[in-house]
Amino acid sequence: MPESPCAWRLSIVLRELQYPAQKWMIQTAADLYGADVQTRIELQGLPEVTYNDIDEVVTAVENRAGRFAGTPTAPKTQCCGWRG
Repeated sequence: MPESPCAWRLSIVLRELQYPAQKWMIQTAADLYGADVQTRIELQGLPEVTYNDIDEVVTAVENRAGRFAGTPTAPKTQCCGWRG
């Protein structure tokens, strides 16, 4: 079974990280790698627990993303009467 795009991306960004790791360690490793904004946002939303391996990090990120999949990220109408 192929890895998800999220798993592939996180495995690259966090390849130098030693486990077990706390959230702040994961975020620091991503910052040192130079992770993109989307990855940083995803990692910022991680619960404050200790992760034993990359699989636990990926599962936590994907579970969080799944919960918010139906949540709109932008208003459906423009505010202030702006029309584009």
